[in-house]
Amino acid sequence: MQITLLVPPVLEGTREVERVFGCTYGLYPIANIYVLTAASVLEQAGHKVRYIDAPVEGWSRADLERFLETDQSELYGFYTVNLAKRTDLLALGMIREKRGDVPVAFMGPSPTYEPEAYLVDRMSFVVRGEPELTLRELAEALQKRMGAGRADLSGIRGLSHLGTQGESVHAPPRDINRNLDALPHPARHLVDEKGYYNPKLGEQPVAAVLASRGCSYTCRYCVPNSLSFARELEYKRHHGGKKPPVAHRTPENILGELRHLKEQGYRSVAFLDDVFMWGESRTLALCEGIKQLGLKWGCLTRADHVTEKVAKALAESGCEYVDIGVESFNQAVLDDIKKDCNTETAVRAIKLLKKYRVPVKLNILVGSSPLETQETIRTDLEIIKALKPNAVMFGICNPFPGTEFWDVAKEKGWLIDDVYRPVDVQKEATIEYPHLRKEDLERAVRRANYSFYLNPGFLWRNLRKIKSPASVVKAGRSLLRKQSR
Repeated sequence: MQITLLVPPVLEGTREVERVFGCTYGLYPIANIYVLTAASVLEQAGHKVRYIDAPVEGWSRADLERFLETDQSELYGFYTVNLAKRTDLLALGMIREKRGDVPVAFMGPSPTYEPEAYLVDRMSFVVRGEPELTLRELAEALQKRMGAGRADLSGIRGLSHLGTQGESVHAPPRDINRNLDALPHPARHLVDEKGYYNPKLGEQPVAAVLASRGCSYTCRYCVPNSLSFARELEYKRHHGGKKPPVAHRTPENILGELRHLKEQGYRSVAFLDDVFMWGESRTLALCEGIKQLGLKWGCLTRADHVTEKVAKALAESGCEYVDIGVESFNQAVLDDIKKDCNTETAVRAIKLLKKYRVPVKLNILVGSSPLETQETIRTDLEIIKALKPNAVMFGICNPFPGTEFWDVAKEKGWLIDDVYRPVDVQKEATIEYPHLRKEDLERAVRRANYSFYLNPGFLWRNLRKIKSPASVVKAGRSLLRKQSR
């Protein structure tokens, strides 16, 4: 069966959507290894798979139309996050116009959360939660159908579709995948690695890698990476709102993939895990293995997972960045959003990383709690400047459907709109409090970006690190994208 996994071009006159983390428009392109892993599973089953990342390839609407006029794919797949909902449904309309009733499957957090929105006809399907096995079984069922008959979709767990009377049919959930080592590595041969980069990593080409799925913490606002979010939404729906257990790949399996990447010519690795450091001994083992391979790398983690041994090992293994979700330096705010971490721990982690010269980026959320004020925002910025991290991502804490924050915001009347409206969280607020209006939150993020990134100390520290004119251009574009409306 010929299958095309498609990222459509920009169809709404805005910008391309970042689909790996799923919360913003793209600052830099990341290969979607969640889709590429599903592609590997499909290839193992004997299907011919093509992956088209239209924004990276520079496609326009006209390019997509020309492609669909001659393409003979028997199944199209979209990996859809909230921001991409309208774009992907517009692309579905184009497929229907050019290709008729060819099957189309939607996967990712948005269709998992609201499958009915994507079941527009009897040949559109939703693959809920983790997509690999459900998508493979759907492809097999579609391949077996005879003539104009319907495929036998019974028994495909995790699948939603329309029944014979146009009713929504939601199959029981698929068990979460606890054995990630059994999955094949992402089908990176389907993409041109030169189209992707990470400005935090100096060595290119860079490969995105996922070493675990999920997060065990219960932060009220949290939207994990888009695969973990889809997994979590599906699990919560059928388990009384409980989060799914974290699944880990073994260090041996991870290092095996990294060795293969090294052989393929990749020079750096960006780990996408919501929390990369699950236990000191596991982290140290991974650091030692990466050190021996000579790859540059970076990851995300929590402040309370950074120990002295870990910080030292990170430095020795070539770690070029650690992203830490600090959110706020106000303890009352942290307690209210159930961060389960204290400000002293965050400061200690940052200082440990700086001690061993490991670049650190902070993620700060503005407006995550009604306890946030103009004063707490100003104080946070003063603390951040004093700590001198290498970078900061300031974002507005907009509630996402499926999170506790969404439920609380609806109950308390903090939402500006009654229904969810996808926006770029680095620019626009969908929430406000009596003392912090929408405009206050948006202005606070803009000012924080300008205040931090145009600070003379920051500029001087980074001017000394310039490796090429191209790196300056990329960094400037990223800041402009943060600030542009």
